Amino acid sequence: MNYLNMTKGALLAGLTFISTITFAQKKIETDAALAFQAFEKAQMGGSMDEAKKQLLKAKESIDLAAANPETEKSPKTLFLKGEIYTSMLLLKALGDAEFNKNVPEDAKDQAIKAYKQSYDISDKYDSDIKNSVGTIKQMLHPIGSAAYEAKKYKEAGVIFGTIYDYSSVLNQVDTLYIYYQGLAAESDNDFVKAAEFYKKCADLNYKPNDTYRAAAMAYIRAGQNEKAIEFLKQAIQKSPKDKHLYFALGTIAMETKDDQAVLDNLNKAIEIDPKYSDAYFNLGSYFSGKGFDLRQKAGDLPPSAKKESDELLNKSLEFYGLAMVPLEKYVEIVPKDVEVLNSLVKIARALKNTEKEAKYKQMLDAAKQ
Repeated sequence: MNYLNMTKGALLAGLTFISTITFAQKKIETDAALAFQAFEKAQMGGSMDEAKKQLLKAKESIDLAAANPETEKSPKTLFLKGEIYTSMLLLKALGDAEFNKNVPEDAKDQAIKAYKQSYDISDKYDSDIKNSVGTIKQMLHPIGSAAYEAKKYKEAGVIFGTIYDYSSVLNQVDTLYIYYQGLAAESDNDFVKAAEFYKKCADLNYKPNDTYRAAAMAYIRAGQNEKAIEFLKQAIQKSPKDKHLYFALGTIAMETKDDQAVLDNLNKAIEIDPKYSDAYFNLGSYFSGKGFDLRQKAGDLPPSAKKESDELLNKSLEFYGLAMVPLEKYVEIVPKDVEVLNSLVKIARALKNTEKEAKYKQMLDAAKQ
């Protein structure tokens, strides 16, 4: 018996068997490609029922190819899976309940993962993947913008997030769409989420002056003052001439009633911009409010508590003194603010400054006309 011939025969048979398996798997990959082409043709022709049918057929084939060790790492299989799963994700928006049963919940994640693997392991489909990602962004951006304009902020945030996720396929960080997600979350009053998006933008140095401030204010509006303070201090180290950062710190100090921090931070903002009307207003309003509260407390005391009443009134005058200058600076910039002019008249009267009382009374009368 010729064992050598037997061994060669067995080897050839084995190779033929392996080739048959490989061919079969490649055929499944090809079937997916052909079905996807049929989907695209039907879609372009407006035959949506046929398009959905072919897309589901393409999914069935690509799932088999992606599950088989022979083709699971094939750049073609991965590229096609990205194309097919993305198309399913987009068609899901049409609201066909029967079709949507076949769309996996994680279709987007699977599509992005497949695209990215194909993009990273081979150059063969790079240009195709770039074109697909570009097309997806062009399609989704106006949809996200329209949702935002219609005040569907959650929906807009999801769409902007999807665009950002697809950009990651090309190993890019699209900071614009992180920022848009922040805007959508803020408009939806989800200030914690908005702060995190803005913080991410700031950390990536995207519009740092705007995003540092936006993150801090979102933290404040979320009631997370400690996070806001920590973040603002870091931001000031990077942007020491940004008046808005000091203004935000001063605003937090107003809420926590830290008089020195109010003075330090709002005055620093004014030092950077001597025409910063909001800083003058907040500084003056804060201390005039404290003075007014003390005068009310003094007025509520019985006649027998004269000493305590006098102490409260004297302290109120100190606060009025701190309020006068910034409010005067404010009306130099905004001369017809009736509310502030009225406050200045009362403060001047309490301080027994008849000249200023007459001046602001005249301005108040003119502003009311």
